[in-house]
Amino acid sequence: MRLLPGTPRALGLAAALATTALAGAAAPQPVARTARAPQVEESSGAPAAAEPGASPLRGSLGVPVAERLLASSDPEARLRGIERLGSIGTEAAINALLAALEQGAPAARDPKARLAAVRALAPHAPRDSVRQLLSRELAEGGAPARSAASPLGELLRGTAALALARSGDKRALAALVNAIVQGGAAGEAAARALKAHPPASLQLLLGSRKRLEPALVAFLGELGDLRALAALRPMLEGGDRAAQVAAARALARLGDEAALAKARAWLRKPEPGLLEASAEVLVHLGAPEAPDAVAALLGSELARLEGLRLAELAPAERLVPALARALPLLPEDARPRAVAAIGRAGGAEAARQLRRLSIERPELATAAAFALATAPGAEARAAVAEMIDGPRAAKDADLRRLGLRAGVVRGLVLRDAPEALEGRLLAALAAPRGSSDRAVAAFGAVALGLRDAREVVGACTPASCDRAAVHAAARGALARGERALAALAPLFAELAAPGGGAAPDAAAISAGVALLAAPRGGAVATSRLAALAEAGGPLAPLAARALAARDDEVIRGRLKRLLEGSDPVVRAHVALGLGSDPMPDSVSLLARAYRFEDDAAVRRAIVRGLSRRAEVQRRRVLEAARDLDPDEGVRALARAALSGVDRRALDAPSALATGVVWVAIVPNDRSAAASASSRPARLVRPDGLAVPVVADPDGVLLVPGVPPGVSSVLLAPAAPPGDAGS
Repeated sequence: MRLLPGTPRALGLAAALATTALAGAAAPQPVARTARAPQVEESSGAPAAAEPGASPLRGSLGVPVAERLLASSDPEARLRGIERLGSIGTEAAINALLAALEQGAPAARDPKARLAAVRALAPHAPRDSVRQLLSRELAEGGAPARSAASPLGELLRGTAALALARSGDKRALAALVNAIVQGGAAGEAAARALKAHPPASLQLLLGSRKRLEPALVAFLGELGDLRALAALRPMLEGGDRAAQVAAARALARLGDEAALAKARAWLRKPEPGLLEASAEVLVHLGAPEAPDAVAALLGSELARLEGLRLAELAPAERLVPALARALPLLPEDARPRAVAAIGRAGGAEAARQLRRLSIERPELATAAAFALATAPGAEARAAVAEMIDGPRAAKDADLRRLGLRAGVVRGLVLRDAPEALEGRLLAALAAPRGSSDRAVAAFGAVALGLRDAREVVGACTPASCDRAAVHAAARGALARGERALAALAPLFAELAAPGGGAAPDAAAISAGVALLAAPRGGAVATSRLAALAEAGGPLAPLAARALAARDDEVIRGRLKRLLEGSDPVVRAHVALGLGSDPMPDSVSLLARAYRFEDDAAVRRAIVRGLSRRAEVQRRRVLEAARDLDPDEGVRALARAALSGVDRRALDAPSALATGVVWVAIVPNDRSAAASASSRPARLVRPDGLAVPVVADPDGVLLVPGVPPGVSSVLLAPAAPPGDAGS
């Protein structure tokens, strides 16, 4: 029977052909946007494996199309071919993808193509040929011959390791264990992957090994799996001393006291390596001999840094004298750590040593004051009080300011400020405008809730303003929550107006903390936000976040450029803002940005942004991030988003955001001391948000309201206009 055009069968075939042509991870073609609808960003992450009942028509027609794309000279076309083959998922498609990655092929020389291929092949890791390719990427991901110059090298290596670990395949796990034994970057990636996806049975890791290598033994201790005890305990009595030491350390990490007797015996031997091992075992197991063993390390020239590490791990009052003696003998960059360890040890002797350092060692005064401010106990509080109100304080303005700052930090962190602090702060508010004394008082009064930030600042315009007070009060408002920050919004809008030129005034940088409470930028004009975001500097990240939240046809191009820019902090804030973008197709921007982002902090921001979106397209990227992202933080955020956690909960202010960052800006050359005065900077908090700040006239930054974790500070390269004196 002849089939006429337009019959249902012909239409069905046409629909099937269209489906085949669009299947896979093809990037959306440019279209004229009049009214936006959600667009599927098919090249956004790891393609899902094909279902067992995949259409034969799709498989037969899709593979040749993908192979033609792979033969293209256009890298984007090759990426579409790789992702198309991964989404097809048939044996023919996987074989074609493996062939495209053979040595010498264009895709094999392109780190982006290799990363896309690893993600596409991850569901097929148990296959011999796929496992071999993933093992090669694990071993060579950052090798000079392949991708050492590419920032994607570590991302590629970590993704391959996770793909092997997720498979649970015995041979894949063996490849990871071999990498751990060999060490290096591949071994670190393999260890992280196995911690993220522990094997169902430890026997899959140990295999038929008659002897466990020290690197594997150490990993078993870090893994935290108590099933390893049976394999580790017999090693304590073996003839190999290195194996005994590794086993003892691993057992101690697992909390097993079988290593105690061996550690105590090693204490009586003069070998430095054994002393370090025994001290570590005793510390992990909380043995009463631990402080004495750590003190012995601190007294040893060869083991002093290891002793400091263990003193940080297990603070004890008995360690204070040993730490004080070791302090001048440590490398210069390790001395602040020793000061902090003295503070954590606590007690009357610690307070005495820290007070002495704050007076006699100017280069360690800030570290000593911070240690006193955060050390619990009446002795530390009394030491801070003497710095504020003692006989020396009346003669030494630097010591008095140091004590006032320590008292404020103590009040914020421990709620245990000295009694004299409040009166001294309020009295110092009468100090001359623009002075360091008034700046310290302004910060403390606002941070402790004694005065409102606007009350302290008073009248302030670009032409006339006590900028030092603005800088300090704005930072103090960070300790008081969103309401205090929002109160600075009118001041920021006035100071950030474009009348003064493209570069923001110093006071505008400080008042920019108001953007933390106004993610959409408040009353600041969109054009001004765009100028601030593109100019760089401390205000650029928060301005970029606000600009992205106002996305429309006019600024979309500028947002794309910012999202592809060289500053990872700005990229991260654009991603956060796109999470609140009213345009539905912003999910495609986020999905595309995730594909080859090498900075883990930016990927966390992208996942946060996607977690706020409701479009279905977000799911594929979140699943890829949950399963294959090498960064633990990214995986955790993706799991939370996929588990149905309220999106607002991911952005809610943390109840633990009570930390304070204390930075003293010290120029390398004394003749450049003026460069530290009122220096603008941006502080990137552990949650990824960048806070614009300006130092006090004496070059000190106190930034409260910081969540637990590691923060980073980047100083502006030059002082902005209007930042001289007062």
